[in-house]
Amino acid sequence: MKKSIANRSFFAAATFAAFQIFTHCSKKEDPMPKGIDAVFVGSSDNKLYALNSKTGAKLWDFATKGTVHSSPTLAIGMAIVGSSDQNIYAVDLKTGAKVWEFALDMGISSAPTVSGNTVYVGMGGTSNFTSKLYALDVVTGAKQWEFVADGISISSPTVVNGKVYVGGFNNLYALDAKKGTKLWEFGTGAGVDSSPSVVDGVVYVGSNDYNVYALDAETGAKKWNFSTGGEVSSSPTVSGGSLYIGSFDRKLYAVNSQTGAKLWEFRTDGPVLSSPSVSNGVVFVASNDHKMYAVDAKTGAKKWETWSTNRIQASPVVTDSLAYVGGIDGRFFAVDVQSGAKKWEFQTGGAVYSSAAVLSSSSKTYFSGVSGLQQ
Repeated sequence: MKKSIANRSFFAAATFAAFQIFTHCSKKEDPMPKGIDAVFVGSSDNKLYALNSKTGAKLWDFATKGTVHSSPTLAIGMAIVGSSDQNIYAVDLKTGAKVWEFALDMGISSAPTVSGNTVYVGMGGTSNFTSKLYALDVVTGAKQWEFVADGISISSPTVVNGKVYVGGFNNLYALDAKKGTKLWEFGTGAGVDSSPSVVDGVVYVGSNDYNVYALDAETGAKKWNFSTGGEVSSSPTVSGGSLYIGSFDRKLYAVNSQTGAKLWEFRTDGPVLSSPSVSNGVVFVASNDHKMYAVDAKTGAKKWETWSTNRIQASPVVTDSLAYVGGIDGRFFAVDVQSGAKKWEFQTGGAVYSSAAVLSSSSKTYFSGVSGLQQ
């Protein structure tokens, strides 16, 4: 099943890097406000929403001039998010007031990544069929560098050990995080919408050529590949020696992260564009069959499922007690992680492709998936 470039942009937020369901504690260089229980999510109604994470009550919304399929990231008291209006915005977490914006010369549906004092954002379509990745100052939004690649991609960048890893039109790039110069590239047989994870010196990424690849993070040399029955727009999540990833063939896979050998597969009734999140031995993933699933991480046995009224392409975000996800019907909801029982839902004015970011009152942050960012 092939997707057009236009359709790819709609589910880009679902491919947000299988990034972090980890706990990111405050640092001196990255202070986060305390006393706020909030979840931040974008919508096709051109808004970024801040909701009370326990009740779903709206705290504020920030309006852009285009759809917000980009998944927000949180840094130094701001939510940072891209829009199809060709801008990236930094918004105050408490008030929703704009702190800065930067014009990108392309619509953005991939997710920004913050490392140190830099925001990395990009891969989108320019008028001359190229993609760009930008490095911006996180405090001011001033440009530090840009990298231009042929073709269109919607992969979100991952930054580990001074390198930026991001998918391209038919390849994966590794760039110097300070300079933006290319260190290596690895060619695949089709586009890389998946966002890479980096764990223990290995880069994991999916491709629309139906494969998942494991590459040496320093050299780009292939260690192994695992073939599925469909395009892999989902981003890999690595936890406990296993890699979890979804495919257009309607399956969630678990494979050995060292060898690529299949451990188990779990079949849904629709393509799995969502990226899995793993918490306390459970894999959380959504499907185009209108459901979100909780699956045993070791066996692949279903623990529970919960329904929505339309496709779910966003990636779940999981805290100790709740899992959050939105769907094409515009509903964003929270469910109990143990039972799947719905705790609350919030209706936006457009489809939700964005994956959420959660800030707890103790200043811990949660994003979707597990990535080498925290290791």
